[in-house]
Amino acid sequence: MRKTAVLLLSLLTAAACASSGASKLKIPEPGIGIDQVVGPAELGYPYGPMEVRFNLGIQNNATIPLTLIRVSVSSTDPAGGAYSLRNDFYTFKETIPPHSTRVVTFWAKAFGWGRGMRESEPVTLHGTAYFETPTGAFQKVFIREVSQYSD
Repeated sequence: MRKTAVLLLSLLTAAACASSGASKLKIPEPGIGIDQVVGPAELGYPYGPMEVRFNLGIQNNATIPLTLIRVSVSSTDPAGGAYSLRNDFYTFKETIPPHSTRVVTFWAKAFGWGRGMRESEPVTLHGTAYFETPTGAFQKVFIREVSQYSD
């Protein structure tokens, strides 16, 4: 009986997610890229609170404009990485015309682990970009690994 209840609950959850407003939009997904511009190396490998600068690139593949309204980002490295990001969000009002690319810059609160074995370890970012369009709103989840070595 308990297994049946769990299965029923998971099916109802899946059905609710499948009928959300985001799935009704029929537009191509945007491309998202993120680069670390200022990190521990540029700040002298601090131990403690610091801010990391990112460039977030959005490629609009749709025939309608997209407006980036919010980005939430956090690090997912439980036992590694040169720094840990605070789970936070950043608000924007950046319109990306059809078939074009825009780059937005933001500073994220982080905790640096100082000099040591972790200073060169990559940081895995988990984020969600929130968009508005003339036909509705949607969000796109992204996961990227940012290197601590300059290219």
